[in-house]
Amino acid sequence: LYYSDEGVGVRKYYADPARGDAELALFARTGFAEDHEGISIYKTGPAAGYILVSDQAASTFRFFPRQGTAADPNAHPELRAVPVAAHFSDGSDVTNVPLNAQFPHGLFVAMSDNKTFHYYRWEDMLGSGVKAVQ
Repeated sequence: LYYSDEGVGVRKYYADPARGDAELALFARTGFAEDHEGISIYKTGPAAGYILVSDQAASTFRFFPRQGTAADPNAHPELRAVPVAAHFSDGSDVTNVPLNAQFPHGLFVAMSDNKTFHYYRWEDMLGSGVKAVQ
């Protein structure tokens, strides 16, 4: 379970109450212009993929590895920051499903504070080396 703690970072916990309520990680603590906002997850496998966090005031989404690092599954270093047209994003979502020829690896959507929706090809968000779900 991930949540954006505005002005602090992203906190990670087990989603299963039987596993306890210990915080597993606190990441994305630096580099944000103002608030950490929404989170979207792009899956590339059962435990792998990307965590996208809105840097609301910077009109940017920051990417972190969902699976952590090889040495620590709870370490989530920033991979890249992608500027978007969304102004003070008030929501985002992503799908890894190939939708059509225009969106062969999925779609990322961000909403501006004036309710304008901005659509992006996944390849354009991630850049080179995109890994599609098989």
